[in-house]
Amino acid sequence: MTEAARRQHILKALEAHGQLENGERRPFPLSRGSTNLPVVTLPLSVPILNAKSFRIAPALADHSSSEAVAADPESPAAQKLIAELVSESHKFAEELKRSLREEGQDEPGIITRSGVLINANTRCVLMRELLAEGELRNDAIRVAVLPSDTGPGELYDLEAVVQKQRDHKDDYDLVSELMMLRTLHEEGQMTEQQIAKRQRLNPKDVVLRFRLLALMDRARVLVDPPIPIKSFGSGRKKGALQNWRELDTRVQAIDEREGPEAGDDHIREWLHLHLLDMGSVHNLRVATQGWVNKHLMNALTHGGEIGTKIAAAATDTKPALEPKTDPGGDGLDLLDFGRSSEDKPAGNAVRSLLNLTIAATNAGPRGVVELPDGSRHSGNEILKVLRDTTDAGLKDSSMRIDAGEKLEAPSRLIEKAHAALVAANKAIYDVQDQVEFAKAAEGVTSLLDDLVVQIDEAREALEQITARHS
Repeated sequence: MTEAARRQHILKALEAHGQLENGERRPFPLSRGSTNLPVVTLPLSVPILNAKSFRIAPALADHSSSEAVAADPESPAAQKLIAELVSESHKFAEELKRSLREEGQDEPGIITRSGVLINANTRCVLMRELLAEGELRNDAIRVAVLPSDTGPGELYDLEAVVQKQRDHKDDYDLVSELMMLRTLHEEGQMTEQQIAKRQRLNPKDVVLRFRLLALMDRARVLVDPPIPIKSFGSGRKKGALQNWRELDTRVQAIDEREGPEAGDDHIREWLHLHLLDMGSVHNLRVATQGWVNKHLMNALTHGGEIGTKIAAAATDTKPALEPKTDPGGDGLDLLDFGRSSEDKPAGNAVRSLLNLTIAATNAGPRGVVELPDGSRHSGNEILKVLRDTTDAGLKDSSMRIDAGEKLEAPSRLIEKAHAALVAANKAIYDVQDQVEFAKAAEGVTSLLDDLVVQIDEAREALEQITARHS
């Protein structure tokens, strides 16, 4: 169906709606203000699925046909792909389909005058499936029609707002949300303040989310081929957000202190965890900069024959290996396992292990990975060794961090006590002329006497420690 034909269908439906005395209208939160939109019924063949839907943005960005869809989003091939991505991206698609079969459509979708669905894309796809299966009573979808002067920015904003109010609610994952905010800013021409107001966020949080998406873009291209960005959206959104925030804080500090190459290597240390499905907030907190060389490499040397081989190859600084061809076609070679001796050994090991993790993940249970010494192992064998030794390395890192915190605790607590005493002196000075405080002075003096006793005990303990170890 051409755009002209779709427009004609929608125009006729609006004209028919205008003849009704009590035609259905629904209020929708357009950026210009809440607007009552006419709700009409259209054949399921009329709407065009939205190629710019935020829900499918990560999956579409990773797809090999993304450019073709962008060039002609209304083509049959593009619409078929969008329908597949829409169904795959909705976690409750089967539940929603069952509801549509048994109860029919409850809430109307939203459509432009040219026939593009702003929301209800999933419902449209599922209703078309039900119609083809003979499970839908009517070839019809109810949609609220937007004003003819609704611009792109207002369309992006509307989808971003109404997605939080969907039936069979399936919130956007973290990556979809971040890409949505960036689209609102770059294509919708909305400021951070405007986005924050519409999305009920702090403007600082909007800026943070822009930075996190940039960090994801930076992380995914550190391997070849790039990691699909949609993989960063798995898991609980709250935990994933906290994870990326902590990584962002660390990488910013490393970039400033040592430069972006060092920052990239720490990202690789985290990608190793991510690809092994071990990238939790808890693990990230103990996977501090350099943890691969300080803790994981030691665990690998105690990880049996395969672990020892991996550790030896990862720390090898001989010239890079040349790609080899697997004559059987059933294996994956670990390429570029070594780097030139000019590279930092730390970064070399991190990159080598990341390459191996990717190769083993791609190989899976049936594929084979060839190590630099010529030995061949199934992807699952290597993944098991990597997971076991990574877990051991993280535990070692955690123990050392705890031990370090215990060693630092006396100085840290005394510094806090000193700061508190300085503040107390200032507070005493501020009230020295107030008669009321004179009544409390005796109690404060008693506290100071006790503080002197505590200081003397601490000093005595420190003197004993110094004498014992001198």
